Amino acid sequence: FLVMSSPSLFISWVGLELNTLAFLPILLSKKNKLTSESSIKYFLTQTLASVIVIVGGLILLVLQTELSMTVVLFGLAIKLGAAPFHSWLVTVAESLAWAPLFVLLTVQKLNPLFMIWSFSQINSNFFHLIVFSSLVVGSLMGLAQTSTRALITFSSISHVGWFLTGMAFSLETGLLYFLIYSVVLLAPVLLLESTNMSHINQLPLIPVKLQNQCILFFSLLSLGGLPPFLGFLPKWVI
Repeated sequence: FLVMSSPSLFISWVGLELNTLAFLPILLSKKNKLTSESSIKYFLTQTLASVIVIVGGLILLVLQTELSMTVVLFGLAIKLGAAPFHSWLVTVAESLAWAPLFVLLTVQKLNPLFMIWSFSQINSNFFHLIVFSSLVVGSLMGLAQTSTRALITFSSISHVGWFLTGMAFSLETGLLYFLIYSVVLLAPVLLLESTNMSHINQLPLIPVKLQNQCILFFSLLSLGGLPPFLGFLPKWVI
């Protein structure tokens, strides 16, 4: 709410920091070395991105050039996990439980999205580079994955390209895409959590209930944006 309602880059930055600090305990809900390592990576990456955002703000105060907005966008793209700054997201996602992963891929993207819409140059070449590389990297790198967490994460990186494309048209379009994506992502995440499935080759081991298999395949088709499923609607709007 602080980020959403703030007219000031500095107050928005404070909101980003509060959000990062609040998410760290959720990351550490599983007590093992892997989670501790991923939470440190998350913290360091977010800190680096925050420093870049605040440097962009300071350049804006002094020079008021296009460069400052590009620096702010660079920092926010790292926070968003957009390609080509996505490698931290995949590393962190691999060691998370499903509920924190869902939060990381949905709620945690809201603040950078609002800030990109408010404080960045949405029609700059750098913005278009981020959109295009997110769409390409998310789609192609997903083909090489066998881990379900990595697959969902690369799918999310691809969808970030769509979020940003929506934001380029209007805030409402970007938020519509974001909300429908969050709803559509919830079904496969809950199903993968209930079946405790970590790798694609475990798919045949799902308890043989037609209902389970139908829900999983329909929700994945919807996540891919195929008509006539719900996931196709926001792509059609854009």
